[in-house]
Amino acid sequence: MTRGRILLVEDEAIGRELLARGLSRSGYEVETAADGVEAAALLEREFDFVVTDLVMPNADGLAVLAELNRRRHTALRIVVTSFADKDRVVAVLNLGADYLLEKPFGVEALGSVLERLKAERGDGTAHLAQFFRRRLLGLALTPREREMVELVLQGDSNKQIARKLGLSEQTVKNTLSHAYESLGVQSRGELFHAVFPV
Repeated sequence: MTRGRILLVEDEAIGRELLARGLSRSGYEVETAADGVEAAALLEREFDFVVTDLVMPNADGLAVLAELNRRRHTALRIVVTSFADKDRVVAVLNLGADYLLEKPFGVEALGSVLERLKAERGDGTAHLAQFFRRRLLGLALTPREREMVELVLQGDSNKQIARKLGLSEQTVKNTLSHAYESLGVQSRGELFHAVFPV
């Protein structure tokens, strides 16, 4: 029995072939596409997962995610990226990526992400907030700091965070200031790179 159907979208032919072979050996049924245009033509089929590179010619990973949304496709979405471009990563998350996988990685790492996402889907917990929580777990932050940093990463201003948490803006500013100091960063941009190292 197959562990799931995967659409693998990757413009580098050798990398695409190696990943497809490795995933097939691990028990997945894999179809491949060289870019978002080829992927769109395959999306009328059912897939459990779509694994797409972010940067590709013709149509990139953002286009793949947008097409999945347009079709209301139920596949779990894993985006492969280098985390070099904050704006693109935020766009990917806003388009509904379930997981960002940083290059380089092996078939084993991808397989464990697929299994974890499948298990989380059963619990209904595969959401953006859980993604950020996972990234923040290993950082030296208090629970309140972690909560605020999560909201910062989702793009909230200090005023929005204060309103959501029922705090004064000054309290938010002080708490974030302490969190930044703990992480050795001085701005939201630096914070992003501390959580998603390039």
